[in-house]
Parts: sequence; structure tokens; C-alpha cells
Amino acid sequence: MGDLLIRGGNVVDGTGSPARTGDVRIRDGIVTEIGVGLQPDGERVIDASGAYVAPGFIDVHTHFDPTLFWDPLCDPMPQHGVTTALVGNCSLSLAPVRPADRAKLAALFCYIEDLPREVLDVALPWNWESYGDYLDAAGERGGYGLNVAGLVGHNMLRQYAMGDQAWERAATAEERARIAALLADSLDAGAFGMSTSLGFDEDRDGRPVPSRIADDAEFAALVDVLADRARFTTFIPGQSSRQMRIDVQRMADLCGRRDLVHSWIGIFHASDKPDWARDMLDFAGELQDRGIRSYPQVSPRTLDIHVNWNGGMSWMGLQETWHQMVQAPPEDKQRMLTDPQWRVRAREEWDRVPRTMIPHRHPERIRFVSVTRPENEKWVGSTLADLVAARGEHPSDVLADWLLDNDLRPGIVGIGVSNADAAGVAQTLAHPASIIANSDAGAHLAMMCAIGDTTLTLARHVRDRGDLSLERAVHEMTGRLAGLFGFTDRGVLREGAAGDIVVFALDELEWGRDVFASDLPTGAARLRRPAGGYRATAVAGTVVQEAGELTGARPGRFLRAAH
Repeated sequence: MGDLLIRGGNVVDGTGSPARTGDVRIRDGIVTEIGVGLQPDGERVIDASGAYVAPGFIDVHTHFDPTLFWDPLCDPMPQHGVTTALVGNCSLSLAPVRPADRAKLAALFCYIEDLPREVLDVALPWNWESYGDYLDAAGERGGYGLNVAGLVGHNMLRQYAMGDQAWERAATAEERARIAALLADSLDAGAFGMSTSLGFDEDRDGRPVPSRIADDAEFAALVDVLADRARFTTFIPGQSSRQMRIDVQRMADLCGRRDLVHSWIGIFHASDKPDWARDMLDFAGELQDRGIRSYPQVSPRTLDIHVNWNGGMSWMGLQETWHQMVQAPPEDKQRMLTDPQWRVRAREEWDRVPRTMIPHRHPERIRFVSVTRPENEKWVGSTLADLVAARGEHPSDVLADWLLDNDLRPGIVGIGVSNADAAGVAQTLAHPASIIANSDAGAHLAMMCAIGDTTLTLARHVRDRGDLSLERAVHEMTGRLAGLFGFTDRGVLREGAAGDIVVFALDELEWGRDVFASDLPTGAARLRRPAGGYRATAVAGTVVQEAGELTGARPGRFLRAAH
């Protein structure tokens, strides 16, 4: 652990209190002194003149579980000030898992989180079965560029306890007891809580994930285990307005009676339904006013989604045609796209389905960003609407021809799928019921780079628009999250806290556009966001990034929740 003195900055301590001039000293990875005029005593010194000194940011919705095995530095998370990340979200974790189920788990994880399957096959050692074994294996990796905490996925608990029947039916009383015991073992090993999915996720074949089959008796047993250990749960509700309310109320009823913190995702501002996000957040506020600790997660980031033509969930709303084509091997893709009967069905489904992840009913928001043949270069920057106007055919047929004209791999981005209006997004960030948390960093590597919500919040919503004060924004991304999710030794700058620090000047921050980098273990590409302009990020008093460059230091560890 490092020794560090940060001098001459304005300390924003993560509590929401006003910034104040001060120095921060860290010894052996722990904050030991905060004051004015502290003198060097052999440690490294960082000059923070003209900058703010804040606790390292916490991101409680990430999917770096597999990434840690090929990129322990978690590039570029430290370059955006993040020093603690919570993995295991969306009812998906890498344990517990029986050896015979590893391939199934990898397939499910890669489909839902849009990760290249061959990368997991190459990078994961799979030398664990229980959650405790997994934490041991992760802890033996030699450290990380940030701290990592884990949730255990409900899907994994059901699969381990019930086998393939987990996908088919509710658990018996005996199976419920086994699932609850597995959760207890995982929490006792160090998991911070459990994640689950109630109404959204499915596998590549369209089957609801196991957690969606669980009944209230099973959830009640799991909530009891979580509450007994003062842990929490996160979940994905259904994404329609009606189903989201039903699912959130269901969890509020289950968790409220045990005073259990529960947090959920799915709130984005929609330009075509401008009141929807506010109404859902008001509903959460009503629950909180009744003492029910239900916290919806929101993100500042506009969802611009790159289509992954080799799998993933981009077209899941067009389940019968386009989604099936995306999942198919290349030879079947070619056959489908040229089949007149498939095209008839595709046109019908295109016109019948009101929305999917890619805004197919708004071809003006489907942009061409790369091509594979020189004769198509003139269309880069244009939209599907432009091509439809030129060719005069149905958008589904025009898009099918465009795939064929570009060797089944054109670069296409759905623009402004959600969170396209900054003012509407600001309402969600500033709403008292919400928490700034839903980044999804580490997932959907070929669809988007979900890293950098911290920088966008500070640059756009604090500096440029003034939607939040600096002190409140830092509190929302540090102390408030630490308090809700049990990170008792971090999130606030005080003596005795972990020496996780970020140093930045608001006018130096920049939220850049993500670009492809072919740096995965197999040479596959991922979308990567440039560094955010932070002067320094330190974990346990060791600088892990400086001026946008990783130092290579790996002081972070896999945190274990206290018993």
C-alpha cells in the first residue's frame, strides 16, 4: 500500500459538505491526516493546485467479472476516476458453477452482456466451483487497477441447486432451502449481495432466465438470508411501464418488511415519452417516503448503440426475423437475407413491433459509420432513411441489402436510443429518489463503451449545465453509494478511510467519443473511451493513473464483505 501527500487542492469530501482548501496525507493505503499546510514526510507528493481532491468514484453497476482475467487494470476505468466497481449484476456472476455447467454459463453471460465467447474460452481459468473458490481465484491474480466487490447471481444459484429444471419451474421447498443455503455460503465467503432479474433477460433462444421463474416463496427465503447478514439486492424489472411498476412493487413488498436495500435499473429518459422517467422516479420516491429502501439507478449517458452482427441483443425486439438472423452463423445469415419468404416475414415484423433496442421505426436514427467496400464509402455518415429515400424500398429490405453489400459486417449505430435529451436526463440525475449508478461498464463491448458516466456527470451536468452542484455530484458518486451498498471504509475522505483518491479540475475534464480498439485476448475489438482528463487517480495511496496514462500499478483488491 502506498504513501501519498496531495497538497494545495480543494477537498470535496464525499459527504455533500462545501469544498474546502486542504491537503490529504495517506500512509500505508489509509487516510491519516487532512489539514492545511501539511509538510512532506518522505512520501510521494502530488500538487493539486487549482484542482479538487475527492474520494475515488464508486460504480455499482458493472460487468467486469470476466474482464478482470485479461485486463486487471480495467482500462479505462481509472482514467475516469473510478476506484471501486461492483460486479455480478443482472443475475449473472461467474460462481457458483458446476464444471458441467461452465459452458452454459459462458454462453448465457456472453449473450446477455454481448461479450465475445472465444475471449472467455481463452481467458478464464474456470478453476473454481463455489463462490468462495471464485473469490480465492480472483484474489490470486496479483491485484487490480481498482477495487472490486462482487454480487452473486440468482441465475447461478438456481442452476447450481436445480440443474436445468431451474429454467422450467418454481423451486420445491427442499430446493428453496438449497438455494438459500447457497446464497448464505456466498455471502459468508464475501459476496456483498445478490443480483436478480425479474422481467427482462433471456437466453439466445428466447427462454426467460432462471431467476424469472422464481416465485415469491423463493424470493422471501433469499430476502431473509440477505437481511440476516445486512446485505442488499439489485434487480432488473420488466421494461414496459406497467411491468416495471409491478416488479418494483413486488420487490418493495418483499424487501420492505425486512428493511432491505434494493436497487434496480431501467430508468432512462425517452424523448417520445418525456414524463415516463419522472413518473417512475416519483413512484420510487413514494416508496422511500414510506421507509422502503428502493433505489432506482440512472445514468447520464445517451444510448448510442453499435449493432453487433455476430450476436447480442441489439434486435431482440424483432425476435422472429432480424434477431434470429443476428444469432445465426455467417452462411445462414446469407441464406436468410436472400430468402424472399424471410424478407416478407421481416417486413411484417418490422411494421408490427413498435420498438426494439435499435430504433428501427426511426430510420433517420440508424447511422452508417463504416463500410467494407470502396463503392459504399459515400454513404458513411448517412442514415438508413437516406438510403431508403434513394432506393425507394421497405427499410427492412434496404437494410438487408446493405448487409449483403458490406459482407455482413457494416458499421451501424442506433442514435439516441434513450437519454438523448440532456435536460430530460438532468431531471433523472437530480431527482431525490434516484442514484447515479447505472453505467453497465464492462458489458456490450462491441455495442458501446459504458465507461465514463462519472466524467459526463461532472463535465456536462455540473460544469456546463449546472444541474448539480459539484459537492452533490461527488456525494452521489461516492459517499451516498458507499453508505447504501456497505462500503464502510471508502466513499468519504476522512481519517481512517481507504486512501482511494481522485484529483481533477472541472475545466480539464472531457467526455470523448468511444472508438474501437482491437486489444482483447483474441485480437477482437472493443469500444474504448479516451481518458477523461483527471490529473491523478490513486487506489490505497498508490497512483494508478496520471494525466490519462495508466501507471501499471495494481494496488486494488477483490473486496470481501464483512461477516
